[in-house]
Amino acid sequence: MMKTPVLVSERLRFHPWEADDFPLLAELHRDPEVQHFLQMGDPPWDEAFLRAKFDGFRKDYAENGWTKFKILDPQGRFLGRAGFGRFDETGELELGYSVMRPFWGRGYASEAAGTLLDWIYRMVPVDHVIGFAVAENMASRRVLEKAGMAFTGLRDLHGIPNAFYRHDRPA
Repeated sequence: MMKTPVLVSERLRFHPWEADDFPLLAELHRDPEVQHFLQMGDPPWDEAFLRAKFDGFRKDYAENGWTKFKILDPQGRFLGRAGFGRFDETGELELGYSVMRPFWGRGYASEAAGTLLDWIYRMVPVDHVIGFAVAENMASRRVLEKAGMAFTGLRDLHGIPNAFYRHDRPA
């Protein structure tokens, strides 16, 4: 039996990661096309790195009530992950998402981003959220823009130009 999602949108169900969900995250991030803009030439994420990410997602949810959630469709099919983490450099909440390649181009990332931004301000007393994408990843930048995030400039992250965005708490 599937557990109740933390958040629901028209086509998405946002769930915290369960202990036995690691293979889903590994499948998502072992796809070289999914990883292309996340790694930018770095070596592939190995099992230990992915396990640390997975454990971090579970810890974030346990401690804060937010995470980069597992996203499913209404039939329970795994679509990817989307949610929030802390941006190490500043401590700001950062919106992020990765979708399984068969589901690209269907608006799932945009639906997730908009739903999550609406939700986070009800859950956490933050005045803004940031997001960023590799500068040349126009699809991911469009997701941030469609969600109402404002471009704030380009910054290098690990030697790669990234476009940074900000979304302020609605008045």
